[in-house]
Amino acid sequence: MRNTLLVALREFRQRVTSRGFLIGAFGLPLILLGVSVFGGVFVDTDIPDEPPLAELIEVDPVDLPVGYVDRADLIEIIPELVPEDAFRAYPDAETVRGALERGDIAAYYVVPEDYRETGQIERFSPRLPIAPPDTQLFDWVLLQNLFPNADLEEIARLRWPLGPAGPLFVSVETDEVVEDPGVVLDFIPFLVTMAVMIPLFTGGSYLFESLAKEKNSRVMEILLVSLRPRQLLTGKLLGLAALILIQYAIWVALATVSLIVTGQEVGQLLGATNLEAREVALVLPYALGGFGIYAALMAGMGALAMDVESGGTWTFVLTFPMLLPIFVWTAIVDAPHGALALVLSLFPYSAPITMIMRMTATMVPAWQHAVSLGLLLFATLGTLLLMARLFRAQTLLSGESLSLRRFWGALRGA
Repeated sequence: MRNTLLVALREFRQRVTSRGFLIGAFGLPLILLGVSVFGGVFVDTDIPDEPPLAELIEVDPVDLPVGYVDRADLIEIIPELVPEDAFRAYPDAETVRGALERGDIAAYYVVPEDYRETGQIERFSPRLPIAPPDTQLFDWVLLQNLFPNADLEEIARLRWPLGPAGPLFVSVETDEVVEDPGVVLDFIPFLVTMAVMIPLFTGGSYLFESLAKEKNSRVMEILLVSLRPRQLLTGKLLGLAALILIQYAIWVALATVSLIVTGQEVGQLLGATNLEAREVALVLPYALGGFGIYAALMAGMGALAMDVESGGTWTFVLTFPMLLPIFVWTAIVDAPHGALALVLSLFPYSAPITMIMRMTATMVPAWQHAVSLGLLLFATLGTLLLMARLFRAQTLLSGESLSLRRFWGALRGA
């Protein structure tokens, strides 16, 4: 046990002062906190009193007037908020088309006779536009003439029945109330997942790099004089696990400082991650399982690879199942209860990342957590035991190149 702890302490000391660890522990969270504070992840829950709806109406100007042909005899008045020269009436399609060809107007609308029944209108212009401002103005014209007795406030309500900014979003769990969360929240499942998993991937990469370098520099020969291979593996895993815990602790400390500086509360931090306290507790076993599987695979590759470069392709192949949810994260977030999300959250090698994504996007049923964690525990222990078979002196000191035949032979003990 003493030798194992010495290996763990040596691994921890080597990595805790490295540039890569310091950048990951301090640089990345500071960047994310800056984005959170200035990008609106910490949403202000104090909703100001909304001014009258009519005051929120913004009218975009048009460079040239726009013509229209009213075959439905609908348009009798132009609303006050629409500029007087924005639209010109024409008696028929030929006349308005001639005005368009001469450049007198930028485009024209044709309101068909059956507009009240179909609601269909055609817009003609030299080129297909992307977002012409005159369509918004013509909306007001049509609304005002469809409901001539309504005032501006009522017309605005007809156009925006949920309000110009959309509804208020209320959490029944935390009583948090916010206005439109915006596009930022669409990325929260991805950001939270990456924040949890980056240290785990980094720890596994450290393990692979450490073993490959010690083999290449022949330090491994010196270590194995006084260490058993299993002691070397266990010590490195413990040292890197401690390093990851320190990195998480630094991140929590920085988040706490940011809350104090910005005057936010812990509840707002949890609200920004879309995680409840119960779900935060579930993140830990998924993170531990992810670290166990990934570190075990990296240890196995480090035991067989001659150097860092020779194991690159194998590393990607073996860890692809864990990376797959990152590649399809939009599909998981858009359909968190879909077949793809369910399969990836139950498959042990993709479950850690997929489940954290799903928890930040929706409420995951308890039975799925139970099944997923059970399979993850079984797979983690199995992977650790399987990769431990590669830690033999003859394997660690071998100069053979990494291949599928050698990998299978090492697992069988040949």
